[in-house]
Amino acid sequence: MFKFRNGLNSIDWVRPPPHCSSLSQPGPAQGIRGHKRRLSVQAPTNCAHRENFFTNRVIREWNSLAEAAISASTVNQFKNSLDAWK
Repeated sequence: MFKFRNGLNSIDWVRPPPHCSSLSQPGPAQGIRGHKRRLSVQAPTNCAHRENFFTNRVIREWNSLAEAAISASTVNQFKNSLDAWK
């Protein structure tokens, strides 16, 4: 997701994943926590295949990352931040 969000790889999205509104987060303090580049997961449908879409598999992990990892300027900085976060 890092490469797509920073323009290192490109995808011709039919519908790009929407940014997550801070008001749509569950819980009392979820609107003020997390980084500013959060994305929304597609709503579940009757189609079981949609659960395996790339965006639905990685967005929860992406939203849980630390701000330092998200705001990295290079792929290596992102990987190092990701290793430190885990």
